[in-house]
Order: sequence, then C-alpha cells, then structure tokens
Amino acid sequence: MLLIVTTTGLCNLKCSYCGGSFPPHLVPPRQTYRVEDLLSLATKMGADIAFYGGEPLLNPDLIMRVMDELGHGRRYIIQTNGTLFDNLPEEYWLRFDAILLSIDGRREVNDHYRGQGNYDRVVDTARRLRDVGYRGDLIARMAVWYRSDIFEEVTHLLNLGLFNHVHWQLNVVWTERWDFGEWARKSYLPGIRRLASLWMERMREGEVLGIVPFLGIAKVALFDEWRSPPCGAGSETFTVLPDGRILACPIAVDAGWAEVGDLGTGIRKKVLIGEPCTSCEYFRYCGGRCLYAYKERYWGNEGFEEICSVTKATIDEVLSKVEEIRSLMERGIVSQEELYYPPYDNTTEIIP
Repeated sequence: MLLIVTTTGLCNLKCSYCGGSFPPHLVPPRQTYRVEDLLSLATKMGADIAFYGGEPLLNPDLIMRVMDELGHGRRYIIQTNGTLFDNLPEEYWLRFDAILLSIDGRREVNDHYRGQGNYDRVVDTARRLRDVGYRGDLIARMAVWYRSDIFEEVTHLLNLGLFNHVHWQLNVVWTERWDFGEWARKSYLPGIRRLASLWMERMREGEVLGIVPFLGIAKVALFDEWRSPPCGAGSETFTVLPDGRILACPIAVDAGWAEVGDLGTGIRKKVLIGEPCTSCEYFRYCGGRCLYAYKERYWGNEGFEEICSVTKATIDEVLSKVEEIRSLMERGIVSQEELYYPPYDNTTEIIP
C-alpha cells in the first residue's frame, strides 16, 4: 500500500499546463488535521509514504515530522518541482527511496512550459543530490505537450547522466482539448518507435535504459504482474489532503466519486475502473490507464478513444520487443532486476 500525503495545495510555480496552486477551499495551504491521526493510519496500513503537492517542499516541517516519527522500515518518495532543495536538510533527502523531479526535457522546451530559468534550477538540484551522495532512484518526471519531441526529450534527460529513470505523462486531461491526434501521428508515435529502437539497441549491448513506460509494459509481459490502474489509485494507493479527506486519486480534489474516507473514519471504499476498459484485450497492460481520466472524460468519449489508440500503439511497440527481451534476459545479457520495474509503487503512472 502507498499513502500519498499532500503537504500543501500551494505551489511556487505556475506551469502552462497546470495553473499553479490549488484553490485553498479545495486543498488548504497547511494541514488542518492532527498529525497523530495521519501517523496512525500509515502505521495501521503498513504503508509506504509519498509526499505530494502543490509543491510539497513548501511544507517541509510536515515531511520531516512524518519521516522522523514513522522512522525506518518503510519507503519514502517525493514528487517535487526541484526548485526548493534547501528547504529540506540533506539527511532527509538521503532517506528517500525515490525522488521525482519535474523536468520536461531540453532547456528550451522545459522553460517554455515551466518558466525561464527553471531547467537550470532543476538540473542543479539533481546534481546537488548526487553530490551529497544520493544513490536512490532519481526520476525525471515529464509532462509532454505539443512542443515536446518525445525522442529528443527523453534521450536528452538520460544523457545528462543524473537520472536513473525518465517517466512522462501526456498532457491530455489538464488543459482544454488540443490537436492531440495529429501531433501524436506526426510527432509522438514516430518518436516512440525511435525510442523503442534505441532501447533495444542498448539492451543488446547489455544496458537497460530507464524508460519507465517501456519498462512498466514489459514487466507485465515478462513477469505477469499488473494492476488497475497501473498507479494503484483507488485500489492500493490513496491520498490524504491537508484537510484530512482521503481521496482515491491525488488530483481529484473536487470530485465526489474520489472521496473514499477521512482520517477520522479511515478508508471506507475503493474506486475501480470498469467498462469499456475491463473487456479490452489491452486492459492487462494499461489497466485502464488513468482513474481520473476514466472518470472525468473531459474530452468526451471521442477524445477518450483517441487517447486509447495512442496507448494501444505504444503497448504494441513494446510487446513487439518482448520475446527478444526475454531471450536477452535468459542469456544473462540483461538482468531480471533491471527489467522488473518499478519494483514497488513509486508514484509513476507507467502508462503516459
């Protein structure tokens, strides 16, 4: 189980695909519950802990208290925009099993989405983490939109030599509908094919590039392990908001279907993905992709199906490589440990 702790609804950035801080009536800037109740729930669940926002490092006191009082024996994860490194002492950074830094690829693409100078600040944070001795899983977490060239952005981040893995989400639920289908046909899917070819080329040489969506899809085929949705939202992963509400999904802050309990009463129900996903032959690989997108369908059923077609094409590309990957694994050219990713719930959604 994973418990996502939203430390604050505030953010110090206002990215073009996001909009910045949550309205305070939906996600307060500070926790209003008794921290003892959060600790009690985490202990009862035996849960790993992920810190989320807003920007979680705008409330570092809560992060430190939770880590201090829960102690060792569980995993700690943080998703951060990477601009507030100094808000948390080094010894806490070193205790994280996984750190996800938001960065969208090359400097010009990232800064177009996230603000001038942001790229340099985030890369500096990644370097500082390595300099202080961080040896955990450092993940570049991208948002991919119309200016993104998926091949160029992913290879750029991998080539920095700082990140163990690169993950991305398509910007297909957070903004008004855009010409996603044409961009996917002309740019994204050709880039996926190039990226998959490079992935295999390196694997034949004994190197497994840390491309999270590819690894997550391959994990299902190689090890027959899957869940719905891949991030576990609503079934194995739950979010505590600063007002004590418990949600099935960390972004569904204004959705009644997502409220599954509170710190006073605990988790009362699960929220699951249903049809048409559960009857689809791709379901075991995509798990329905995203609980929030499945429930909200901002782009309507037509848009939902358009996104599905891109998901299916991505899955097909990876599955076409699985038998060769299996052979490389059996011959010892690549290891099972490298291909079994993620080894635990680290908040990566797997399917973009």
